[in-house]
Amino acid sequence: MKRITSLIVCLTLFGFFAIHAQDIQIKGTVTSLEDGEPLPGVSVVVKGTRTGMATDVNGEYDLVVPPDATLVFSAVGMKSKEVAVAGQSVINVQLESETIGLDEVVVTALGITRERKALGYATSVVSSDEISGSGEYNVISALTAKGSGVQVISSGGTPGASSKILIRGNSSFTGENQPLIVVDGIPIGNETEQTSAGDNPYNKNLEGVNNANRALDINPDDIESVTILKGPAAAALYGVRAANGAIIYTTKKGVQGQIRATYEYKFELSQVNKLPEWQDVYSQGEGGAFTTSGYRSWGAPMSSLGITTTDNVAEFFENSYSHTHNVSVTGGNESANFRVAFGNLNNNGVIPNTYLDRTNVRLTGESTALKNLKIGGTANYSKTKGNFAQNGSNLAGLMLSLFRCPVNFNLDDPAEGGYETPDGEPRKYYVAFDNPYWSAYNNTFVSSVDRIMGNMYANYTYNWLTLDYRLGTDFYTDARKGIIAIGSYGGDAGDGTGEVSENIIRSRELYSIFMASVHHQIVDGLNGNLSLGHNINEQFSQSLFSRSRVLSAPDFYNLNNGSDLYADETSITARTSALFFIADLDWKSTLFINATGRNEWASTLGLEQNNFFYPSVSASLVFTELLPENSVLTFGKLRLGWAKAGNNPGAYGTRTYYTQPTVAAGYTGGLGWPYLEVSGFSKSQVLGNSGLKPEMTTGIEGGLDLRFFNGRLNLDVTYYDQKTIDILVARPIAPTTGFSYLWENAGEMSNKGVEVTLSGAPVRTSSLSWDIMVNFSKNVNEVLKLAEGVDEISIEAAFYSMGSYAIVGDPYGALYSDLWLLDDNGNMVIDVDGYPIIADERGNVGNPFPDWLANVRNTVTFKDLSLSFLIDVRQGGAIWNGTIARLNQIGRTDITADREGTIVVEGVTESGQPNTVPIPKEDYYTYVVGDWGPGINAVYDGSWIRLRDVSLQYRYRFNDASKIGKYIKAVSFIASGRNLWLSTDYPGIDPETSLTGAGSNLTGFDYFNMPATKSYIFGVKFDF
Repeated sequence: MKRITSLIVCLTLFGFFAIHAQDIQIKGTVTSLEDGEPLPGVSVVVKGTRTGMATDVNGEYDLVVPPDATLVFSAVGMKSKEVAVAGQSVINVQLESETIGLDEVVVTALGITRERKALGYATSVVSSDEISGSGEYNVISALTAKGSGVQVISSGGTPGASSKILIRGNSSFTGENQPLIVVDGIPIGNETEQTSAGDNPYNKNLEGVNNANRALDINPDDIESVTILKGPAAAALYGVRAANGAIIYTTKKGVQGQIRATYEYKFELSQVNKLPEWQDVYSQGEGGAFTTSGYRSWGAPMSSLGITTTDNVAEFFENSYSHTHNVSVTGGNESANFRVAFGNLNNNGVIPNTYLDRTNVRLTGESTALKNLKIGGTANYSKTKGNFAQNGSNLAGLMLSLFRCPVNFNLDDPAEGGYETPDGEPRKYYVAFDNPYWSAYNNTFVSSVDRIMGNMYANYTYNWLTLDYRLGTDFYTDARKGIIAIGSYGGDAGDGTGEVSENIIRSRELYSIFMASVHHQIVDGLNGNLSLGHNINEQFSQSLFSRSRVLSAPDFYNLNNGSDLYADETSITARTSALFFIADLDWKSTLFINATGRNEWASTLGLEQNNFFYPSVSASLVFTELLPENSVLTFGKLRLGWAKAGNNPGAYGTRTYYTQPTVAAGYTGGLGWPYLEVSGFSKSQVLGNSGLKPEMTTGIEGGLDLRFFNGRLNLDVTYYDQKTIDILVARPIAPTTGFSYLWENAGEMSNKGVEVTLSGAPVRTSSLSWDIMVNFSKNVNEVLKLAEGVDEISIEAAFYSMGSYAIVGDPYGALYSDLWLLDDNGNMVIDVDGYPIIADERGNVGNPFPDWLANVRNTVTFKDLSLSFLIDVRQGGAIWNGTIARLNQIGRTDITADREGTIVVEGVTESGQPNTVPIPKEDYYTYVVGDWGPGINAVYDGSWIRLRDVSLQYRYRFNDASKIGKYIKAVSFIASGRNLWLSTDYPGIDPETSLTGAGSNLTGFDYFNMPATKSYIFGVKFDF
């Protein structure tokens, strides 16, 4: 690892010092022929070589070239132009517009760049401006509503909260359903790992803290562009990791020209954007009588008690402040370039005592000093540290205690000494619930991540032959310390004796890829390309956990302070090796055919067959090349793709191992070994299977791309049909075998859908432009098959009243719970006492995934002023709102203020007559709409329309001849907002929420989750 890092640094320094080798210097400005405006990002290359650069934000370039050189100027949407140097020192060029994007190049699988028109499958490309304009500091969250077929699920508005991304739905029952994340051609980890003791038999995703997904460690300011590879046809070259698509991040590099520097500062103010509506009329108690023995709010009216009402929720949340600094320096000449970047984010959350601090240092260098050989490398170090708050179904959970608190109790009453008693214990309104202020400051969970990501590459080209090699690594250590203070009923034991835990998580990935490519003109008009390659990958992870309970001394959170000690270790190593080929045919830039094949060997597969083949075929027909040139339909393409891609089974599923068993009663912390100072092992209840295969996704997709009026109106439509077979299932087997389950490739699931992108430029003048883009996507998922003898698969352990399952005929993750008994006409059946009757069987109460998603991006530019805003729409998607159901039951929601008298529940009696028997309103809120009734009471529609982000930017360019212009080229002022407006019928917090976070396949659970936020962002950027 040290050798790799040293070599990358040497390459970077070589790129820095090599810029002094000069010939003659050429300067100039590239502008638009139509409006005279500067054109940034124009490629200026010496013809016949790779020597070149891109124009800066002012359309300027500064290049050292041979005196007899010819410069080629090209850009997306513009006609290319060649100019001979002929001894000139200043060359200004105007480029003419052409059909937008016909020759646009995008980054595809394995980092291969291809023309968009040649692709036979759908992709979405997200620019660096869209990433930075979102205001998100998590590069996964920054993709929200940025492309069709993509769903991002955020877990909350606290610092470092995880975000999960799905492309075209789910493909596995128990495996990873998120796409592969690739940075500069190297796959990286995006895990969201929970800290959980080996003797804890419960699902830690339902409680504890919301840990970050590790893509959080990437600085969004370092991202140049993002390509989303949606289906198997696009991602098949990644083999056993391609079933869920891939997201390709390309980072910024150095540019040739004089040394440039930028500095950007952003300030962000965030506030909670949505909370439940409360009643503040009635006090703690039962049956209309005030009492402090329980936590329900069915007591006497506050007006009768002479007690001041306290809005604890409004007083608890704080304004969140973030400060972001980004500095970069770039430069280069005809043979080398470099980029050095530094970034720092400091964010304190809306929850007291929560924070996130991230520092990134990035070095990039590239050299073409040797003829036909390009070498380069990148080294990135990041330090991410944060304190995360207790969450969810957790007696130390902040929202659980805060939201249930009755209005007669002041959680932070100055007259009572605040939130803490004189002896350091939390002031409580109910014995089992921690005071949320006290919990925030005493039950801390600090994660400190040190991460190194780097790669080095070499590219050799000689006539028809190109050789590429890339070696990369991603290594991080996450040191976590969790504290459950003495007096808290959180933690594994839940007995108030205190707990301290240390968790060290190590992850390492090594990735090597070599590829040889041959380019050849087969006949006139027909060109071909054949690439052969080899890929090796190794992944290692280790988790060391230690815990100390029954602490002796308060405020001394050291493992030696407890009398109940426990430790465990988990480590996993997995390796793959693959041979692959890529074959391309191009007939007169009209018909493009691409075929790929990857044969992969994996250590996680069974001994009977440890390698599988993953093929893909795609074609693109630019049919407008066959039509007479016209000004209406300026570009038209048909595309079709088919592929197979895999999802690797987890490590060590092919054999049966001994484990340390655990026993749980459901209401205690459970028991596990070692127990009473005796260590114990037993064979795993799951029998290994030496015949395990990868889960295989086969997908076919077709599409139509149309561009009218020279790119003023564009339409892109895709239909796909994907089926996953051999999905891993833990199939029940006869207990007489000594085991309970057998891992088996038995399940099947399908995803079918449509994706539509409509874009255009309604207004385009010399000083004013208006661009609009509309994305729409709909995915229909269905579980087709489970293992023999298996009727249902629980996605993960959830709640007694609500679970999430894979059941044949239903969408994956369907919510199941108890139901009300209904008659044949759908009427609720009421018993003789006026109460609804619960049905004998549980049933499907909703699909947690949306019916469809849509978003609309508008960008209006007037000279140097730009306004952009994004409207995000989600239709459908059921959410189990256990929070509101519980708050209804305890009398805290606004609707429970109307509690006097009785109510007749609408329905029919068992004899079929309309119900006329009233019940007390308290019982109605407790049983009929509260969580003492069936789980269906808590299922709500999660639809929304929101202003996802809005950004206003003004850029002022200084005259180079001015005093300031000699030092500062331009200054930009930025004002933006995120989540500023939300329209939804969902009660409680923002429905864009997830209790279990990105590390879980559960979706649609809201049980005292952390609320989301809205943000106001202001920034300034200097270009030097």
